[in-house]
Amino acid sequence: MLTRLKVSGFKSMEAAEVRFGPFTCIAGANGSGKSNLFDAILFLKHLADWPFVEAATRIRNSDRQRASLAALFTRSASGQADLIEFDADLLVGATVKDDFGRVARPKVSFLHYRLGLRYVAASGERPEAIALAYESLDFVPKGEARRRLGFPLSQAFFDSVYLGTSRSDFIYMDAHDPAMVRVRQDGAGAGQPISIPLATAERTILSNINTIDRPTALAARREMQSWSSLHLESSALRQPDDFMAASTVSPSGAHMPATLDRLKKCDAVSSQLARLLPDVKRLSVDVDERRQIKTLFLELVGGVRHEARALSDGTLRFLALAIIGADPQAGGLLCIEEPENGIHPSRIASLLHLLTTMGCDTGEAVGPDNPLRQVIVATHSPLFVQKLPLGDVIVARTYKREGAPLSLFSPVIGTWRDKTGTPLQNDAPVTVAALLDYLDGGPENEHKTDSQAVLQAYRQQLDLAVK
Repeated sequence: MLTRLKVSGFKSMEAAEVRFGPFTCIAGANGSGKSNLFDAILFLKHLADWPFVEAATRIRNSDRQRASLAALFTRSASGQADLIEFDADLLVGATVKDDFGRVARPKVSFLHYRLGLRYVAASGERPEAIALAYESLDFVPKGEARRRLGFPLSQAFFDSVYLGTSRSDFIYMDAHDPAMVRVRQDGAGAGQPISIPLATAERTILSNINTIDRPTALAARREMQSWSSLHLESSALRQPDDFMAASTVSPSGAHMPATLDRLKKCDAVSSQLARLLPDVKRLSVDVDERRQIKTLFLELVGGVRHEARALSDGTLRFLALAIIGADPQAGGLLCIEEPENGIHPSRIASLLHLLTTMGCDTGEAVGPDNPLRQVIVATHSPLFVQKLPLGDVIVARTYKREGAPLSLFSPVIGTWRDKTGTPLQNDAPVTVAALLDYLDGGPENEHKTDSQAVLQAYRQQLDLAVK
């Protein structure tokens, strides 16, 4: 679970910090930086698996044939940043499995990861590159953990997610030789730390760790590897599965029949779907042994039975989310852009119920029925935002420096994110009035909010937050 991310020098983020809970809505106009924030999260994910250049080319609009690596670094009229910096807090699982199937426990489960990447311009026959400037992995002491998390939580939840203790860091810069990174071996039979020169690193230190000799660093890597961005595609959502298909819904929405067949939770998913379509009777997976194909069917109250390929895009998108939410193996972080697409405005409340319940319940201990999962959505829809509690909303805004549009991500004043964080330069929490301006969206907005009613509801939320 990613609970805090500070980014400097990446795309439109000169210096931006966001605190995340089990559910977070990034709301803002087009071009405010919402997608760039998702790109930053996914860049960290790719850096946990790939060399620097390969990770960079996997970022949206960064195909190596069309864009320079320099495009990832913040630009202004006077030039570009030469350093991208990430500073992240992570909650990791109680156990971790290495590439050989061995299981171990990390020393501490609340970790603090820092990474600096430097741009190296092309020179002669040498192409442009990205170099490792620094990297570290330490932990958040238990006495600071609740404050750093910030969001409301029960003692049972806290006791289930904050585990272990340590006397030293796991990845750190050598105090005597700043050109070296040291990596601690904290598994069984731990030996001396090893030193790795920065100059020869073509990928992060974390991405090289794949055994339980270093279970804490491996747990941090596994957490980042579990992050994904859902881009649900119509063709993938409609496809049946053969018997060899993966039984987890993919980021494109493929493999719903195989996943639902594994889960055996047709009734639970049907109940979720009935919030969107009241005439839903049941879901089923038809298993054709002869053809070795699994097909998803939806039966309505009137007895009409539809194959998945005949359902609307909005219904299929909702169904994919419901199956993911029912799958305890679908942990990690889910980034979803404009989840309201294809959903009728009158059904937005049903979609929000689904999305908010997909994240872990911080009132209960984490376990098989309450996986450590979080959902981050990005939207520019006022109809979507106005139905959310204030504490779930981050407002994406822009400011200009030297002609460059740069991004800020601000909580609403008085909410837990405002109370937890320390505003950066040019940053400040937004007022309820500013949020209402966004919700109204100007005279061209077809769906004007009832500002007085929303304001009264938001004031009641703030009063409860202060008490």
